[in-house]
Amino acid sequence: LKGASAMYLNNKYTNTYNSIVNRASQRILDGYTETHHIIPKSLGGPDTPDNLVVLTPREHFLCHWLLTKMVKGKRKQWSMI
Repeated sequence: LKGASAMYLNNKYTNTYNSIVNRASQRILDGYTETHHIIPKSLGGPDTPDNLVVLTPREHFLCHWLLTKMVKGKRKQWSMI
C-alpha cells in the first residue's frame, strides 16, 4: 500500500508486520477470520479493499501489538492499543 512505509518506523517490528500482511494477502482462510486495516483508520488509512487484509485472530492481535512498536509518538502508540 502506498505511503505505508513512510508512516512506519524502519525496525524489526515493521518487518514482521509486513511479513504477516504480505503472507495474508496471498491466501484464503477457512473458519473464523478478522479483517484488518493495513494502515489503521486512526492513522488516516482508507476503508478500501487495498487497505484491508483477512487475518486469523492471533495474527490480528499480533499486528496491533506490532503497530504499537512501529509508530512514533505516544498518541499514535496509544491509538494502536
